[in-house]
Amino acid sequence: MHGLGGVFGPGPGAFRPGALARCPGSVLILDGPSGANAPGMNGSFVTRALVSWGLLAALWLVGPSVAAAQTDSIDDEYETWFGGFFAGPVSGDVWTHSDVHYRAYDNFSPHWVLVRPGLSLRLMDGMFATVGYAWTPSWGARGAERFTDEHRAWEQWMWELTEPGSGMRFQIRTRLEERFRSEREVGMRLRQMVRLAVPVSDDRNWLLVLWDEVFFDLNDTTVTTYQHQGFGQNRLFVGVGYQAVPGTLRFELGYFNQFIRRPGDPNGDLDNHTAMLNTYVGWR
Repeated sequence: MHGLGGVFGPGPGAFRPGALARCPGSVLILDGPSGANAPGMNGSFVTRALVSWGLLAALWLVGPSVAAAQTDSIDDEYETWFGGFFAGPVSGDVWTHSDVHYRAYDNFSPHWVLVRPGLSLRLMDGMFATVGYAWTPSWGARGAERFTDEHRAWEQWMWELTEPGSGMRFQIRTRLEERFRSEREVGMRLRQMVRLAVPVSDDRNWLLVLWDEVFFDLNDTTVTTYQHQGFGQNRLFVGVGYQAVPGTLRFELGYFNQFIRRPGDPNGDLDNHTAMLNTYVGWR
């Protein structure tokens, strides 16, 4: 156990929240009205959102028993991730949804750096269609060894619903990525996220945040075998948020778990335990 392992590191046979990704049905998509003032924003919306949150939490708890029967070996790692997210109008209904990240090994040397600008069209209140580019260089070992240069094109649909009475927000996000690590092939990947943020203070500045995102590789890559068709990984976050400037500046800090399927890897699948801090900047 090393680095953040003293905080998050499980012992042999311990609880592994990331294993829920291998449990079928870990993606929940609920229908609902559009926008904070849409008809039907009442107790039924609250009930649906709370049920979705409860089911995600249940999957988090029961996932280890499902995984135990399917995976012989799991490699535990401990990392720290920082992210910055920027969203707001550029002109009329044209917005930007862009983000930057620094993801570090347990010794804070770089694992991933990600720069992901996006341009969005607001379809209706809370709903956006986005296209963008991403540059994601990575280092396959601590230090500067095994450098990988990856470029992506990505397309996204996002819908956020707000319940005005409680301030609770429920978000659905679907993203398609085209990944380029070689001029001779493209890795296609689908990502589906659900997210819930619940105010826990009277002024609604403190939040309880939970989200889950599942990744599916849509094809095999053969020149460089960095993805295998089928389920690829699951990401789960649980933490707290603080709105330093409501509507403009928010921080979210918590535990992030990343489970990655690694067929044929002698070390087995990866269960990555991470301390995550994200900063959100928005404008109108």
